[in-house]
This record gives sequence, structure tokens and C-alpha cells, in this order.
Amino acid sequence: MLYMVCDGHSGSEAANYVAANFVRVLNSFLPAKAPSMSSPKEVDVFAEVVRQAIVETFVRLDNDWIAVGHMSGTTVTAVIVIGYLLTVANIGDSSSVLDTGCSILELTGSHRIQSNPEEQARLRGAGCTLAPLGFHLQGPARQGELGVGPLRLWPGGLCVSRSVGDLDAGPEVVPLPHIRQLMLPTDGARIIICSDGVWDLMSLSKAVKLCRFKGTSGATAALMAAVSRDLRLLDDASIIVVDLLPTDTTSWPTVALKTNPKPEKSGGLFACFKPELDEPDSRDLHTTSPGHLAFLADLDSLRVYPQLRAALQRTQIQHLATVLSNAVGGKPGIDYTMHGANKVSLYRGYMENGIPRTNSGGSNAVADVASEGANHSNHSIQSCEQPVKPHNYSLGGAGNSAHSDYESPVLAFGSVPEHAHSAANLARA
Repeated sequence: MLYMVCDGHSGSEAANYVAANFVRVLNSFLPAKAPSMSSPKEVDVFAEVVRQAIVETFVRLDNDWIAVGHMSGTTVTAVIVIGYLLTVANIGDSSSVLDTGCSILELTGSHRIQSNPEEQARLRGAGCTLAPLGFHLQGPARQGELGVGPLRLWPGGLCVSRSVGDLDAGPEVVPLPHIRQLMLPTDGARIIICSDGVWDLMSLSKAVKLCRFKGTSGATAALMAAVSRDLRLLDDASIIVVDLLPTDTTSWPTVALKTNPKPEKSGGLFACFKPELDEPDSRDLHTTSPGHLAFLADLDSLRVYPQLRAALQRTQIQHLATVLSNAVGGKPGIDYTMHGANKVSLYRGYMENGIPRTNSGGSNAVADVASEGANHSNHSIQSCEQPVKPHNYSLGGAGNSAHSDYESPVLAFGSVPEHAHSAANLARA
């Protein structure tokens, strides 16, 4: 099973393209069979294969999107469930959190430049310009100027350091994801995936506690209502809530209540002024405690798979910003506009006359469809489930029958069956 949120920049084309093609590309890299979940050695070997397949998928999608010749881009947060093996890969700042019922575990590593010192150092080391938006709203803040909003990468004005596409931000914005893997608890778990519009308004702990004792429909409704009521909301928001449960478990609220009974509300005049405690991190709990989890892998693919960065087509176009700037203004320099839409046709011509287009196996046709179907939001959210046959492990979308011999996480995008405990809602502010 795969659940994914893509938050587009400068239009929804890249987000729709990734959502439409992720499964097809991932399947081409994955092995034909899954390991025995009772064999730690087999699981470890298979988990490494899955990690590399995911990174190769991001690289292929980015190269194919470049060949399409569109300047939009997208963050991607993909949650892949194979038996009890959970793999989460993300680029950008659409975060995900796992709830065990009595603890939480962040599943993503944010690439928002403002809050990531390592990415700031990497970008500055490559000679990139980092600054907030200037008060003139036409480019980066001048030296000594406070500026407006978070730290951005110039040219382009992108707030994140990794994405698919976004070539106007330069070649240092790469599609190489942060990957985290773990074995799901046998009692089950809940996963919440949201775009940054949600996490800008609430913490991971608050989101989990707000909906822990609700079903998936009630959980997404509660989160969306909380976001919609917040007057600070300046962005659109996507929310997916997924319950992954053993077949003999009725619902996530039942599991959560067994693990962490609702505390009695304390009365008193000043009860409402007591600070709300954060949920404990699953890694900090004792290994024998309920809710303890540990990562099989927690890695930055940019550092672990440096050879795959060399396979990125964007590394061959270091002079892209200068070419575009010369074409737009007729004079040398750097283009500081934020995701200029007029660059699309210029870049398309640059690709045709400069670097040859790659054979993307039908990517152009898919991208055209995605572009025609672009909605008013820049987001694309997908949830997919694989056909199943009997097998010796049975963790999947709640309500599903036991899972079978593994062929691929999913075969095609489609509607989630009504009996599956997964839900997705999209809201635009």
C-alpha cells in the first residue's frame, strides 16, 4: 500500500505528474517477492533494496519531469507499507507522524531551509544565496535587511531545499529523499500525513492527541476543522489519516484506548490554564515499554547514495539561471523572480536546443494530462492498495483481508475501498 501527499510549487503540474507516475516507476525497481517477516535477516536485506528502489524512483521522476520542460515543482511524502515493514520517504516539508496509542514517532525529515542547519550549510557551501523575501517583495532581502517570512533559496525564492522539479531554484535543489524505516507494532498504528499548511499551525503531538480516539473519518474532519478555524492559515492543506491494524482488531480507537486510557479530566477554576504535555517520543521509551519503536534505517539519501546524484539530469545544467535570465531580460545576471510562469516556454526551448530530451516512456503524454487536469490547489494526494492473496502476515489497511505473496506495493492508482480504514481530505483556504 502507498499513501502520498505532493505539495506543488508554481502550479499543480509537477504534483499531479508525480502522483500519476510514482507507482509505475517504483514497481520497475522493486523485487518480485517480499521476505518472510519472521526472518530479521531477510527483512534487513529487503529493506535496503526498498530504500535504493525509492531513491532511484525519485531520480527517474525528476529526470522525466525535466524532459517534459515545465518549471513547476513539488514536495513528496510517500508512505509505503509492505507487510509489517513501513518505509517513509520525503522531500520538502510535508510531514508525517506515527501514533502507537501512547507515543509518537516523526516519520519524516524536514527540508525547510529555515529550520535545517545542515541544508543551509550545504547550500551556502555550493555558493547559493539564502535570504528571506525583501520588503520590496521582488527578490531577496538586501544585506542587513530583516526581510519578510522564512529563509529562501535564490533565485526562485523556494523555502525548501529538495523537491522534484523547481529548476528555477537552481541545481542544488535535488529530489533525493530522507528515508526512515521501521517494523510496525503488532497491535497496529495510525499514520497522519499532512502538507505544511497543517504543521505550520499545530505540532505533531497536538495533531495526534486531537484525533487519537476518533475513527479515520472523524480524525480527518477534526484536523481539518482545527486548521480551518485558525485565522493564521495562509496556505491550503492536505490531510491523510491511515489506520494500519491486524485483521482481528476492530478499530484504531479500540487499540488506542487499550494502550492509553483516556485520563479523567481534572476540574478546578484554573484547569484550562495547565500546559498541555507533549506525547513521548517512541524512541525515548524503554525497550520493554508499550509504544517503544526504533528505526531500521534513518538516512539522508544524498549522503548514502552519492552516485545517484550524478545520475540527475539537473546536474548537467549548472548555467540554467543565467540562460533564463538572459532570455527574459536580455542582459546577464540572475533572475530573482519567484517561480516565474513565463519561464516555461523558455526552458522548453532550452531543453530542445541544448540538452536532448530523454525517452521518458510516455511521460510527456502523462504530464500533458496532468497539466490539463490541474485544479485550484497545488496539492495532489493519493492512497492506493494492492490486490491481495492469503499469506503468513496480515498487517494492512484496517478491514482488509490477510495480505498475500508480494508483487508490488500497488499496481495502479484508484479509489480506496470503502471498508479500508484510510481517509484523505483536501481543503483550500
